Amino acid sequence: MKDKLCRIAYHVALQEGYFRIGLETGWESFVPGQFGMLEVPRQDGVLLRRPFSFARQLGGTTEILYKVVGRGTEALSKVSTGQQLRLLGPLGRGFEDVSGEGDRVGVAGGYGIAPFLQQASLLKAQGRTLQLFYGARKQHDLIYLQELSDLGVKLYITTEDGSQGERGRVTELLAKVYASAAPAVVWSCGPLGLLHAVQNWALPRGIPCELSVEETMGCGTGVCLGCVVQDQEGRYRRACIEGPVFAGECLKF
Repeated sequence: MKDKLCRIAYHVALQEGYFRIGLETGWESFVPGQFGMLEVPRQDGVLLRRPFSFARQLGGTTEILYKVVGRGTEALSKVSTGQQLRLLGPLGRGFEDVSGEGDRVGVAGGYGIAPFLQQASLLKAQGRTLQLFYGARKQHDLIYLQELSDLGVKLYITTEDGSQGERGRVTELLAKVYASAAPAVVWSCGPLGLLHAVQNWALPRGIPCELSVEETMGCGTGVCLGCVVQDQEGRYRRACIEGPVFAGECLKF
């Protein structure tokens, strides 16, 4: 973990409201699911850094995918290539693989797609293929489709309005595809409802699953206790330290 002043290598607007930003961190890699606390311009009352999951490592540049959802990301959307921002990271616990054969499955919702770009790249280097179930409200909210295809990912897409892929919820398609087979592991990142659905599907079938939660964070280092989640025993765990990726059997929704 390092707090580093990073030059912005690129800042690209994608479809409306979505951006990807490359920061010259000098890192070799990170574990998919890890995140960083990124400084955003201090304007309109924005003071605290914001947590962002990392999408991929391109040489010494670390890419972040984000959507404008509030004052912090609105301020971030206005920065330019060549500017410098402070980044604390990599932070937290990322996804872990399992031993043995069997499918490695990802389940993403919306911009929860971010960590699966790096995960797909690492699996490809091992000669494996990521089976990725990707759900969104509409076609507009599907990101990185070409990049994932270039990495050989097997994509299963759903949208709630049917504008691309199958119409419906992504966990329904997951259950249909694996009705008579069990993957080696399931990793999921997205809204809490999605994580809960993945947990309810995987655990009764004895399938290991890991869930990446998105919580409000003030510090990213376990001090402020603003990101706690409850486990099955009623204890509170800090998402920034013990997560954001948790074993499926740990979390209570």
